[in-house]
This record gives sequence, structure tokens and C-alpha cells, in this order.
Amino acid sequence: AARAPARRRRAASMRKQGGAGAGAGGVVYALFGKPIDPDALLQEGKALYAAGERMQGYKKFEKALDADVLRLETRQELLYCCMACNAAFGDVEIAKQFLRDMNVAGLKYEVALLDSGLMPMETSALMRNQLKKFAAGELKSSGTVQREIFESTRRAGEPVVQTPQRMGDLDLMNLDVAGDTSSEMGAIAQRVVGLVVLSIVGFVALFQGGLQFLQ
Repeated sequence: AARAPARRRRAASMRKQGGAGAGAGGVVYALFGKPIDPDALLQEGKALYAAGERMQGYKKFEKALDADVLRLETRQELLYCCMACNAAFGDVEIAKQFLRDMNVAGLKYEVALLDSGLMPMETSALMRNQLKKFAAGELKSSGTVQREIFESTRRAGEPVVQTPQRMGDLDLMNLDVAGDTSSEMGAIAQRVVGLVVLSIVGFVALFQGGLQFLQ
């Protein structure tokens, strides 16, 4: 009988400690907010996207990507969903950025399109074609192409020669300017030579005329 009050006191003490812990947790949530649940946000975003609220769904996907703990499969699907949203918006550059991150995370573009478990990508055929070419590596910048050529040539042990693979508009402009400059220089040189010859002929004619006058 004497032990019963002691057990009740210990139980009361544990309830007090639990209440203090819950209070501390409430303070943390009040200051920093509840931890992000990326899987829940993913499902909420997909539901909004299916209902036609693409921008609201996109915001859910972006917020889920900021989670401190994120499983690889969830990250892959979130990146795909962000790419699909921007493709639907018509923003090809942002869609390419998410496509690149998606590939880095291990989810290939062609594989994602064939996965029926992922959110459907609703966009134009032109956008699909651009993303497909980008994923295949056909739309590379000139700097990327030059760097790849430099690295492959260096690995092969051959002398590195920088040769442009594609001539842009600026190169064509420089080429035209160089051609015009060379033709102008040639015309100037011809004029100078002509003036020199005329000067010599005129000097000789004047000299002979002076001699005849003196005679």
C-alpha cells in the first residue's frame, strides 16, 4: 500500500516531463515551422496539377525540394514534376535546368516519359522535341563542344588545336569585315602605286621640257 503513492508520484513526474518536452517542441515549431514532408507535398502537388492548378502544384514541388531529408526516388520524381510544369508553362530554359538535374539524380528523360507512375507531361510537340534533343546532348553550347574536343585531344596525346566546330553570326561578321578590309587595302595600294608612277612620269616630262626650253 505504501508503494502505490510512490508509483503515482513517479507517473505524475513523467507526465510533467513529457508535457515540458511537448512544450519545447511547440516552441520550436512556432519559431521554425513544422518539418517539411516531401512525400506529402509531392502528392499534394500532383493533385493540384491534375486539377489544372499547375502553378500551385509547382510551388508544392519546389517547396518539397527544400526538405532537409529527401529520398532519392522522391527527389527524382520532384525534379521530373518541376520539369513537366515548366514545359507546360512554355519555359524551355527552366525545364532544361530541371531536366539536367533529373539526369544527374539518375532519372533519364526517356525512362521518365515511359513511366506510367509519374505525372503526365502536358505540353506541345515542339517543347517535347526540344527537351528530347537537349537530353540527347545535341543542343550543346559552343564552349561545351570546345572543352570536350580539348579534353579528348589531350587524352589522346595529340597536339591541341582549337578549331571552331560551328561558325556563328559573329564569326561570319568578322569574316566579312576581314574580306572588306583586305580588298580596301588592295585598292589603296593600287592607288599609291598609280600616284608614284604618275609622279615619275610627270617629273621626267617636266625635266625634258625644261631641257628643250633651255636649248
